[in-house]
Amino acid sequence: MKLIYDTDIGWMNDDCIAALLALHSPRIDLLGITPVMGNYDLKLSLAAALRLLEFTGKEDVPVCAGFDRPLLHERSAYADQMWGEWATHPAEVELPCGLPQLAADPMHASDFIIEMVTAWPHEVTIVAVGPLTNLAVALRKAPEIASLIKSVVVMGGALQLYPDGWGNSTPLSEFNFWVDPEAARIVLRAGLPLSLLPMNVCRKTHMPRAFVDRIAASTTAATGAAQLFRDYMLPLFDAEGTQNHLVYGLYDSSALAYALEPGLFRSERLCVDVITEPGLQYGMSVGYRAGASGVGHDNTRFPVNDAPPEVTVVHDMDFDAVVSLYLNEIGA
Repeated sequence: MKLIYDTDIGWMNDDCIAALLALHSPRIDLLGITPVMGNYDLKLSLAAALRLLEFTGKEDVPVCAGFDRPLLHERSAYADQMWGEWATHPAEVELPCGLPQLAADPMHASDFIIEMVTAWPHEVTIVAVGPLTNLAVALRKAPEIASLIKSVVVMGGALQLYPDGWGNSTPLSEFNFWVDPEAARIVLRAGLPLSLLPMNVCRKTHMPRAFVDRIAASTTAATGAAQLFRDYMLPLFDAEGTQNHLVYGLYDSSALAYALEPGLFRSERLCVDVITEPGLQYGMSVGYRAGASGVGHDNTRFPVNDAPPEVTVVHDMDFDAVVSLYLNEIGA
């Protein structure tokens, strides 16, 4: 599978754990990593991606920096109180493992996406687990790539159509879509072969202690993975104030698992749109079944004007099988 990993990666956050799977799965040909601001400022995300390549001996994978801010969303006092250091523009960054010596590819992430999709028509899968700014701009620059992409897997949004569909950045909005709602709306309306893993299904995951223990103790795991889990994951189970990380630690790995084995998940086709008007609803994703309206209280279809094209929405998974897939792919 020719794959581009579009990510707001940090050091051993959920994006980084998923990146280990993308780097080491024998079924993935990782064309490149395209960092974007989100969890962290772009400078830190870029440094984390490059340092991970050094640590795992994968220095030949291109890393192309993307956008350091959303299309329109201005950072506010509320954003400063929430998780996410997007568009904070620090003068310097630090990583627990030290900064990389490896240099980034000079090509911009949006141009890299266009170039790879054009070079490998109908063969490239894009797994996007951060704000969708890089992909949205690529689609604006070269709309023709929408028909050339094999598939897009997005971790983002939260749908009240399903249980556990509340937001995690506002009461209504999931983080990735809230950081850049305009970009998310562009991507969802582009007519892509797109599969969406919203918060609803991601909340069915966690970071099992047995999963971490097995990788940390492995003598066969992919290069560097065992040491990374020993040094940076095992201490979280004994430290106070880190339980949140243990809850969301496999969100992004689930998106990669879906790209590899969609049969481990349950899904349906829905229209999904993103609200871009200011207010409490900013960044909210709305999913619904298109078609003629039903009757009575079983009204689950809506003939909405200007509806976006349907996408595949994942709403359930075999989580134990996803964990097994990860362990098998990295050889632990």
